[in-house]
Order: sequence, then C-alpha cells, then structure tokens
Amino acid sequence: MNHSNFNFYDAFDFDDDTLLFAFQVATAVVVGEESNNQGRRTGYRGSIPGHNIVNRNRKEGELMLYNDYFAENPKFTESQFRRRFRMSRRLFLRIANAVEAHNPYFK
Repeated sequence: MNHSNFNFYDAFDFDDDTLLFAFQVATAVVVGEESNNQGRRTGYRGSIPGHNIVNRNRKEGELMLYNDYFAENPKFTESQFRRRFRMSRRLFLRIANAVEAHNPYFK
C-alpha cells in the first residue's frame, strides 16, 4: 500500500447511514458521561456552596510577619529567623530582591 496516497476514510467502506449512526452513538456516549459526572467535582472551582467562610485577616498577618522578622528592629533574632525560614535573613532578602528585579509583579 502506498502511504502517500492513503486516505483513512477510503480504507473503510462505510455508507452515510453507518457514519451517521456511529456519530449518534458517540454523541450519546459523551452526553451520558457528562450526565454521570453531574454533581461530582472534577477540579477546583472556587468556594463550595454551604461552607462557612473564615476571615483569616491576611493583611493583619502580613503586617505582623513584617514587624516580627523584617522591620528595622525585628521582634525575633537572626537565629529564630533561620529556624523558621531555613536560611539567613541576608540570603532571604537577596532572593527576594532578585525575584523583584526579574519580575515586576513582585514589586
């Protein structure tokens, strides 16, 4: 068989009624799968209806974190910083500055 002139559809001798039937079967299978998956979560889609929303005071937490570790007179020492972040404050700030210089989103 010469592959350069090969047409996949010519390899099968289907009439139009058979092709229409095959299309209808495939459509029914897809629709059936979609109806079976209704109500199931297939991925994260935001808040879950009925669940309580917890206010985590993120802005307040960010300010506390800055004051505790990065302010001019931080609450915690260098060794406590190293224990929490697993690196020195100097290295952390070098990484943060490099990220800011590389991507303006982080400024």
